[in-house]
Order: sequence, then structure tokens, then C-alpha cells
Amino acid sequence: MADAKSISRRALVGGAALAIGVAATTRVSRSEAAQKVSPADAKYQDQPKGQQRCEICLQFQPPNACQIVEGPVSPKGWCQYFAAKENAH
Repeated sequence: MADAKSISRRALVGGAALAIGVAATTRVSRSEAAQKVSPADAKYQDQPKGQQRCEICLQFQPPNACQIVEGPVSPKGWCQYFAAKENAH
């Protein structure tokens, strides 16, 4: 019976370590996401640059957000981090 308790304790400790690791990873991801670039540093503009515009960029999050640039962005805007989605027009 002592072996069963020992295994249970190991499982509990292992599970706790895993949970702590997951929580630490989640915190890092959130802080990284919070570190966005200012519109000025991204050279953001409200108009497209030729065919390049936010609404067809991989980083665009409808209706008006970006994974890289701080604050609201226009779907018709552009910045130096533009990366077209596959099959974008």
C-alpha cells in the first residue's frame, strides 16, 4: 500500500510541476503580446501602399487591430511589417 501512496505523491508532484510550467508559459505569452510597436515605429499610415493594406495582412485582426502595431488600425492602412496572406488580392 505504501507503493501506491508513493506513486500518487509522485503523480501529484509531477502534475503540479506541469501546471506551474504551463502557467509560466501563459504569462510569458501574454507579456509578449502586450509588447506591441507604436504606429510611428511601424511607419503606420491610414492609406494603403499600392495593393498592400492591413485587411490582407497576416497580422491583421478584424475589425481594426494588429498583432504587431499598438492601437486601432484601419483595414485600408499599411505599415512596414506588412505580410500578405496567401491568395490575397
